[in-house]
Amino acid sequence: MHKSRHIVKMSDRGKGILMSLGGVFVLSPDSLLIRLAALDDFTLIFYRGLFPVFAISLVLWIYYRDRFVPVLLAIGWAGILNAILFASVNITFITAIQKTSVANTLLFLSSAPIFAAILSLLILRENQRPTTWLIIALSLLSIFIIGWGSYGNASLVGDFFALGCAIFTACSAVLVRYRKDIDLVPSVIIGSFFTTCYAFAQSPDLAISSLQLVYLGIIGFVLVPCAFIVLTIAPRYANSAEVQLVYLLESILGPLWVWLVIKETPSLNTIIGGSMLLISVAWFAHHTIREETRLA
Repeated sequence: MHKSRHIVKMSDRGKGILMSLGGVFVLSPDSLLIRLAALDDFTLIFYRGLFPVFAISLVLWIYYRDRFVPVLLAIGWAGILNAILFASVNITFITAIQKTSVANTLLFLSSAPIFAAILSLLILRENQRPTTWLIIALSLLSIFIIGWGSYGNASLVGDFFALGCAIFTACSAVLVRYRKDIDLVPSVIIGSFFTTCYAFAQSPDLAISSLQLVYLGIIGFVLVPCAFIVLTIAPRYANSAEVQLVYLLESILGPLWVWLVIKETPSLNTIIGGSMLLISVAWFAHHTIREETRLA
């Protein structure tokens, strides 16, 4: 008698969603470490840009070895454009946090999946599944509930930058999917360098304590590189809007870490909206992975 052996296979879409889940969970303690580091915005963004340059370069050198430089040079126009988009995401995010409320920033950033969906339809001719549109709508509602009562209490300029951050994020995800034949991870190195140069021009005084260096080391050498390498690779497998949708989980997982460690109690709106967001996106990810996994 021959025993039948079943091998579980996952489609590219399932792999992309699973990778996105891993990336967002790795990135989630970022908010906590930022609070613990207690640095001004530009000093923080300087080191968040500087450390990944070395970390991602090391990872790619170990992976490619002798082909590292050719792969770096092969990114072409798409890689340079993605580097500019990556730097723009960092810069607009910091500016938004400075100029407007966290609630406003969160609301506008949650529109990234919508922009990604529209751009995917226009550029890639990829229409979204009804389930994806439903989860996007639920996610927007969840973010609105989280910030209920605090919208409109800050600068319109900050809102503009937050909206720009969402658009740049969506453009980057669609670009990666459009040129999925090229490894654009090296572009994150260049984008991080651009970010560092911008932050240095704004804040030349970059002195930090040894404890702050530890926090920044975890952020810059582990969290940011891992999360953004995944964010650059995942759209090659899954739809850009779906990847951005999964990354919305960071907006609830981040505050959760802050609550667990610093004991900063979230508001009732945050609990309700965050629970909706967590359940919606978690169901979507589970449903997608299960649907895209088959036995061979």
